[in-house]
Amino acid sequence: MPRIPMPYRHTTALTFRFRRYPLLLPNSQNSVRGSSRSSPFNMEAPQQMDNLEAAKTEQQGESRETPKPEIGEPEMEEKVQEEDADNIKISVKGGDISRSKQIMLLDKFLVEMLGMMFFVVVGTGAAVATSTTTNFNQPGWVLSVALTFGLAITTLAYTIGHISGAHINCAVTFGLVIAGACGIVEGLVIFTGQIIGSILGSAIVAGLFNKSNDGTGALGSNQVAKGFTQGNAFLGEAVLTGLLMFVVCEVAVRRRFDYKPAIKLDGVGFNGPLAIGLAVFIAHMVLIPIDGCSINPTRSFGPLVMASARGLPDGSSHWEDFWVFVIGPLVGAGIAATIFLFTKVRI
Repeated sequence: MPRIPMPYRHTTALTFRFRRYPLLLPNSQNSVRGSSRSSPFNMEAPQQMDNLEAAKTEQQGESRETPKPEIGEPEMEEKVQEEDADNIKISVKGGDISRSKQIMLLDKFLVEMLGMMFFVVVGTGAAVATSTTTNFNQPGWVLSVALTFGLAITTLAYTIGHISGAHINCAVTFGLVIAGACGIVEGLVIFTGQIIGSILGSAIVAGLFNKSNDGTGALGSNQVAKGFTQGNAFLGEAVLTGLLMFVVCEVAVRRRFDYKPAIKLDGVGFNGPLAIGLAVFIAHMVLIPIDGCSINPTRSFGPLVMASARGLPDGSSHWEDFWVFVIGPLVGAGIAATIFLFTKVRI
């Protein structure tokens, strides 16, 4: 092996010294204060570095004694302090806030009504606007309508979830009551808002589209398609509403113990609406060719009421099939909520 010439060996040594004492590089903004000329050959450099390292170690020791709060941990957590028959007092930074239970229920009623109204306008409106035939097996049409329903739920869940939980589905409300995540009175108030919102939304769709340019024939109402039976539709509605309820319970209700207890995060936090919207999307991809996909009795009720008011198509079986879109989703949501109830860890 050839011997390295002396100048290169000196360069190698100097490079090593520079890396070991970066604060002592000449003409550097990190040079040690008080030395008029700092270089690797300064005999005081090791002593200065030892002093700096000792000071740094002492500073780190002090910081460990008074640790700063970790990122993501709230400095102050909101919590219910007192609750009586009429008011809820919430402790927040800077004082207490007292909210009337009646006002809070009214808030939930209003946002669920508006949420359902917009959901019906967007979902069934997309179905009516893009349909040119009553043949609902066209892949492009099925995909566009399914995606619209899924995106609508995701958007609205982000919008009103912090107020009412964004049920926008009486089957989900029913399941949450069974799971213990929603009170009976609260559930009835939310259900009433959903029913009114569904009728209002369908009335808006009826005002947007005349009967002559409604390819669905009934404002996007659900009906069992030709070639399928009510049993087929019932099974599909029960199973896929159960899927939706299962997703809701796991991503929005179940307490997560793999997160820091101080955060007290339920489900997956702000990502919950994404999973719920995707569940609605995939359910519609499966069920639209079978029965138009309900998985939501209140979504089915409003369009059918308004379509009946202006006249259903001849030979329509919408009302005969309507029980499928009520009982099926309720059964599926109830089973999924019961499973959640019995697998919930109580602390």
